[in-house]
Amino acid sequence: MSASRGWRVSLLGATGAVGEELLRLLEERRFPVLELRAFASGESEGRAVDFRGEAIGVERVDARRVAEADLVFCASPGILEELRSELVQAATCVVDLSGVLELDPDVPLHLPGDRPGTSLGPLVAVPRGIVAGLALALRPLRAEVELQRLTVVTLEAAAGAGRRGAGELSDQTLHLLSAMTGEAGEPETFPQPLAFDCLPLVGELLPDGDTAEERRLGHVLRRLLGTRDLPVEVTRVRVPVFGGSLGCVHVELERHVSAARARELWAKAPGLEVLGEAELPTPRTRVGQDPVAIGRIQAREGDRPGLSFVLAMDDLRVGAALNAVEVATKLLGG
Repeated sequence: MSASRGWRVSLLGATGAVGEELLRLLEERRFPVLELRAFASGESEGRAVDFRGEAIGVERVDARRVAEADLVFCASPGILEELRSELVQAATCVVDLSGVLELDPDVPLHLPGDRPGTSLGPLVAVPRGIVAGLALALRPLRAEVELQRLTVVTLEAAAGAGRRGAGELSDQTLHLLSAMTGEAGEPETFPQPLAFDCLPLVGELLPDGDTAEERRLGHVLRRLLGTRDLPVEVTRVRVPVFGGSLGCVHVELERHVSAARARELWAKAPGLEVLGEAELPTPRTRVGQDPVAIGRIQAREGDRPGLSFVLAMDDLRVGAALNAVEVATKLLGG
């Protein structure tokens, strides 16, 4: 597809944290938007979002109006589940940032730096959040040596739970810092108050002790790496920061790979920035940045050779909006 003037774009979930970040990236990257239609749930109808200095009114979702676009970005899982069949029938290009399609084997899953393939579109998913950074870091290793086992602890920002998560952390923090009397109120987004604390629970707790989101991260990561049987152990932790997330990774390898060799592989890979030995990857320093930062790199020898490292990323940007804009450009022949 190609257009000289631009594209008609529908954005589902325009008032959420991912939707706002996507609008920022579309403007920053000068994506050729001829017309933007913003959609959200009924409670957001009548609000407006800012795009290129214009206030765009938010509409209640209407399948016909959505499908009239050349391209649909979906940042709202509930909406896409309702509209998927209509959008497929209309042959509209859909880029899913919501997580609805990331486990569907019939839908391509795109990472930053991927080359467009013949199977790209009309439905394409981008992996959500920190799993995108993990895949970007592990793919160069996977091309060099067989991965045997992966253990990951993620430290994820409140914004990963959307605007409500960041708002709840803000309210709790202000309450505690102001030394206000009484309770700050029952948390609604998180299972317990997050301010000045860490919650080792992201997603619904399952009977075996994993959470649904930990299980999902493992499935998506295996799909991105092309390693169906890779053992993946994940603990996801919500931490009291507003944006940016951290991953502490240990990967067992078929054979020894030195830290210097790992640095060489990562330096050549798209979407990554290898930090100096004295530099620390931190969530705050990655907010607004495209590359995933990698540091604290250590090679492990012995019977179970492997590598340990830490990565930091802006998960709303790299794990959603940036990837979506890149794949949309490929879909539309830009």
